[in-house]
Amino acid sequence: MTSNRALLQGFGGVSSPTQKQTPMQVPWPLERISPLGMRRAALVPLGLLGAGIVVALGLVGLRGIEATGSFNVDRVEVVGAGGGSVASAVRKTAFATTASTSMLSVNPAAIAAAVASLPRVQTAIVDRAFPNTLTIKIVPERAVAMTTTPQGRVVLAASGRVLGPATAGAMGLPLIASAPSDIPGAGGTVTAPGVVAELALAAARSRTLRFRAIGYGQDGLVGQTAQGVEVRVGDADQLATKLKVARSVLRRAGTTVQYVDVTVPAAPVLRESSADPLTANAPAPTAVAVSGDQSDLGTWIAGATPAESIHAVFG
Repeated sequence: MTSNRALLQGFGGVSSPTQKQTPMQVPWPLERISPLGMRRAALVPLGLLGAGIVVALGLVGLRGIEATGSFNVDRVEVVGAGGGSVASAVRKTAFATTASTSMLSVNPAAIAAAVASLPRVQTAIVDRAFPNTLTIKIVPERAVAMTTTPQGRVVLAASGRVLGPATAGAMGLPLIASAPSDIPGAGGTVTAPGVVAELALAAARSRTLRFRAIGYGQDGLVGQTAQGVEVRVGDADQLATKLKVARSVLRRAGTTVQYVDVTVPAAPVLRESSADPLTANAPAPTAVAVSGDQSDLGTWIAGATPAESIHAVFG
């Protein structure tokens, strides 16, 4: 009997009274999943399936409403155009791009690109306002000058873009010098450096210093005011400072000014003329430096003003 028990123990058939029994090992993930957790895990696919069905039914419903024409674009609101021909052109372009397209199928980027291609529009952003309105926010080009081409005068924007033929509303803009090859067709952009510099001067003008013509002299850019006074600015650097100095000098000058030269804004030069024959050949006075507070760039000191003289102005 003993030998049989030992034999059975050798094959694992009978446990020895003194042998410690080892519990069955369960893979660790199963140890941590409760019956409630297993039921929740089984519900996840059903939840995803339900969500998918809801989305699909929603799309089908929207397409059904779309087919009725309830979401067709029937109104375009333009913001930033200020009314007039620009707003009208924007609406026309938007409707031409969308036709009777549903608001659900509208491509805002495509409409914005079409609107921005208009000569008088710089940038455009398109938003949808359901159920039937497109809102288009634009930044219009700013007209600053005119120039002459073989086809007639055209209006130019500060950006260099050609806005189209000059109209009655553009008659107050300065006329700038250019060669026919410098000016592209409507909607194109000027790249000729000389014309770009003229446009920078035209764009920098202010209410108190307006030019009727802009061109080039021996020393660079020149703007001519409505009174015939030349403002010589040289290059297009520091235009804001140069024009500030020119305004200050002209405020204190007489009515016989020929030009003010602000090529060097820290040392502007003013030229006056007179028909007085007694002093027509008098030498120019020697300028002296301004003492005291020099914050006013328009202050200048010189000797007695002859009929024709040049005053050095110190800022």
